[in-house]
Amino acid sequence: MLRDTLKMNNIIEIFLKNVEKNPSKIAVILKDKTYTYKQLQLDIEEYSYFFESSGLTKNTHTLLILENSYEFIVSMLAIANIGAVIAPLSTTLKKDAILKAISTTQSTYLITNSKIKNKLNIDAVSTLCIDTIKPNHESYKLNMNKIDISQDYILTLTSGSTGDPKPIVFTQETKINRSLLAARDLYNLDSSERIIVASPLYHSMGQRLILLPLLIGATCVLLPKFSPKLWIETVQKHKITFTIAIASHLNILVQTLKPQDDMSSLHTIVSSSSLLEDDIKAQCIEKFGCDFHECYGASEVGIVTNLAPIDCKSNLSSVGKALPFVDIKIVNDKKEVLGVNKIGEIIVRSKTAFSRYFNNKEITKQNVIDGYFYTADLGMIDERGFLYLKGRKKDVIIVGGTNVYPLDIENEILKVPHIKECCVIPIKDQYFGEVIMAVIVPSDEQFDLKEVKKACIRNLAEYQQPMCYEITKDLPKNDLGKIMKYKLIEQYKDYDVTKYLRGILT
Repeated sequence: MLRDTLKMNNIIEIFLKNVEKNPSKIAVILKDKTYTYKQLQLDIEEYSYFFESSGLTKNTHTLLILENSYEFIVSMLAIANIGAVIAPLSTTLKKDAILKAISTTQSTYLITNSKIKNKLNIDAVSTLCIDTIKPNHESYKLNMNKIDISQDYILTLTSGSTGDPKPIVFTQETKINRSLLAARDLYNLDSSERIIVASPLYHSMGQRLILLPLLIGATCVLLPKFSPKLWIETVQKHKITFTIAIASHLNILVQTLKPQDDMSSLHTIVSSSSLLEDDIKAQCIEKFGCDFHECYGASEVGIVTNLAPIDCKSNLSSVGKALPFVDIKIVNDKKEVLGVNKIGEIIVRSKTAFSRYFNNKEITKQNVIDGYFYTADLGMIDERGFLYLKGRKKDVIIVGGTNVYPLDIENEILKVPHIKECCVIPIKDQYFGEVIMAVIVPSDEQFDLKEVKKACIRNLAEYQQPMCYEITKDLPKNDLGKIMKYKLIEQYKDYDVTKYLRGILT
């Protein structure tokens, strides 16, 4: 049975209860430094005083541009304390992209450090450099403003699989529910956990992994950035017990792990952000030797399914069943609910859903209907309630009037040896209208395209056959390892697939 969420408590109130229980307990570990719950409280007070005295108060919108750091954590909690709203951004964004984000999120402040400030040289907002803070707040106390949990808290700019990100509004309640309902309760976590964070903190998953331990009284072990060697060393050194990991990170980790690497402290790993291939999932189960979960979700709704360890081996191709507080349906283009084993759009109603798209009522209405978020993901649910992903709705390729799902083709191609990655995209063609291209990244020199073509002929229907293949060294990805198909489509938009064929026929 799910525990009740702390409806009457905001983020800082929950955190302060953990400080009161165990002030000397380590809250954050970063590199060789440790910070206790009491120290973190004092630093949040310091930052809160600095922000408020600089004019950043309740409901003020501010960008947050910092690398994975203790300062990011303190800033995020100080913002929760004063009731302001942050829009975290990657430190790798260029000036034009940041100026666009300022406009999109209606931010009037920027929280960063002096080094990043000098590099960006942005004067469109008031810049607050956290490395200039001086202790001068002695009488400041946390939670003086009694912020309501319905208060807007974070604006997350979507990862941008379409190249056109939209700010998603998360309230404090959303973040609390994602930490407690969709993590603590789901994976049976408690204050003894040591949780490793390797995801970028400007992304909602990184933020959840920061808030989760601090809301349950556990310890957060933060990596400045992901590297397989550092991740493995950190798990062993700090006896990590739990994490939610990006699928692409797990792919690298299972290839890096050596038999002598001791992963015995881990009791649970969750794979997130994109679908793991079956063989990689099987390797994770074997090599980590702990409970392994895979989940499906979206930034707007959080985690909505769980493939539990008991189901993993017999349902490798699934992403699991709906969580207890989630309702999932499959619908067609007319928004009619489909039966079992029918492919359609996945729609979700959840207690961990976002509030709205910021400053865009029309897009919110288009995507949230009768309480259900329309994910634009394609899937089907079998007779046992297991969800299977079939790709993105907009990725469907129409060949001769027939819907072709790229994921089906990619899965067959990836079964061929010596292939690292594959992405199937549509190519507009003046002869056929739309044809299928497979872009392949070989894993080694033994790769043979002839074997790929044979496999496609043998295992795919005629209308599913790629008409052209491109071999490349890598695929364009975002910071979470998701392939950005729109960039590939743009790259090959002038590709003339049937030039030779037209020459024969005319």
